Amino acid sequence: MSSNKYTIKGKADYSYLTKKDTGFGKEEYSVTLRLSKDDAKEHIKIANQIISKVIAEEHKAHPSTKQLTRAPFPFKDDGEMVTVKIHSKFKPTIWDKNQKRLGPDVHVWKDSTMWVNYEPRGYNKSIGIGCTLYISGIQIDTLVQGSSLNSECPFPIRENKQEATV
Repeated sequence: MSSNKYTIKGKADYSYLTKKDTGFGKEEYSVTLRLSKDDAKEHIKIANQIISKVIAEEHKAHPSTKQLTRAPFPFKDDGEMVTVKIHSKFKPTIWDKNQKRLGPDVHVWKDSTMWVNYEPRGYNKSIGIGCTLYISGIQIDTLVQGSSLNSECPFPIRENKQEATV
């Protein structure tokens, strides 16, 4: 319901920017950023304004006094910090701080700091009324790299035999 783009800066808690997240039956590129409450304030306000517009449209289309269901909010209060999930069905273009595109062999990992351009869109679906933040571009400020090999178990597969204890 909005075609405006915004930029948010944070540190990645979870990063599926170079490879799709396929957990829980979904297939999407996403990043969960951690940022201060002060830095998140403006973006939370934008998301709430978009949700308010969707609620107003729903009440106008279907006048009633019944309480409308709210979908999960993209921002989550984590004490002193806020996390925000931003995603895309399409692989985002990723740039470094020198305005060079990152190659396909560069894997962006947790603790990378980045600027994310996003477009917020309101919705009214069966899960409720909410706002989704869609990635439109990323610029890495501080890159933490890894590879899929980093997460492989270093131990061999073992038989499940009970050993006698002395």
